[in-house]
Amino acid sequence: MRYGIASGIRVYLDAGDTIKFVVIAIAAILLELFLARREKRWPGLLLPIASVLWAAADLIICLGSASDAPFGMRLGVSLHLFFFQNVRTMVLLIIYAVCREHRRRKAGELDKTLIDDL
Repeated sequence: MRYGIASGIRVYLDAGDTIKFVVIAIAAILLELFLARREKRWPGLLLPIASVLWAAADLIICLGSASDAPFGMRLGVSLHLFFFQNVRTMVLLIIYAVCREHRRRKAGELDKTLIDDL
């Protein structure tokens, strides 16, 4: 299957790439679940920050690429790519928020139990 961007870049995907993508996506989700459940807050934010930085690097590379396309078209394609790549950031942040909320509620229930025991 062939996908193209207006600047003439072609990307070819096959079944092996799809399997690798799914395995990497599942591993990233499981890692985010593990990191978001830590006591400290910052480990759970590592993957979303890395994802935003990756998307920003792609934005800069796409804007700086040598192409015959006008700058406005490259800017539009670059911004579209940036927002599309940040879908994974949103998924990771949702996982982070759900895990932190679950941890907060669990801690609140434990505090209520300890108060009731007194």
